[in-house]
Amino acid sequence: MIGVNTIKFIRSLRLKKNRLINKKVILEGFRLICESINAGIKIDYIIVIENFESDLLNQKQFRHQSIKYCSKNNFRKISDTKNSQGIIAVADIKKYSNQSLDVIKNNNLVILDGIQDPGNLGTIMRTSVWYGVNSIALTQNTVDPFNLKCIRSAMGAHFYLNNIIQDSCLNIINYLKNNYQNIYVADMQGENLHKIKSNGNWALILGSEAHGINSNFKQFKQITIKKFGQLESLNVSVASGILMNHLRNNS
Repeated sequence: MIGVNTIKFIRSLRLKKNRLINKKVILEGFRLICESINAGIKIDYIIVIENFESDLLNQKQFRHQSIKYCSKNNFRKISDTKNSQGIIAVADIKKYSNQSLDVIKNNNLVILDGIQDPGNLGTIMRTSVWYGVNSIALTQNTVDPFNLKCIRSAMGAHFYLNNIIQDSCLNIINYLKNNYQNIYVADMQGENLHKIKSNGNWALILGSEAHGINSNFKQFKQITIKKFGQLESLNVSVASGILMNHLRNNS
């Protein structure tokens, strides 16, 4: 059974500052943990509730993992969900520490500016991986990508991304100018997406629904999704999928 110090440590990882200091993150849920192991992420240990279904732990992903057991009462202290599956892992995220924009190497890139909803951010990361994007850049006013809700929404996408980089708006703009010709900003006033055809790799910039894109990004080509109905806008994670699908298939 896990001890008091382990419980305190896991609970501390709910805070961004402790995740940054320890370079560790909490993963909760069987599928998410399996996905992270399949992606090659180092798992420090896995904690399961005392009556956890043993057959699941017999799967090949878990053969060489350190498994610790936990009482129901203590598991409630470390779980971040109301209806937990009874399994949590502590994973190492050192590979994402101290990354710079220079490591991206001109691959297709998604830049997220000021997105505060961790569910939206996680869904965009998941969509990015689906469309073969392996790098994400975030402005400094964007929610922490290792927020627990973001990780759950991304469903393991983090671990298939080579680069998750948080930097200033100015640094990102300078990097884009020096490395990309096809730079697109999602904006309601932009040109119809279906008129856009990229020649080579692209960078796509998305802003928050509440505040829109930082005005400094509007120096780049603005594009929009044609509206047919009555609603004012699309959810940013939905819009990201439509935009990436078009750019991926027209470049």
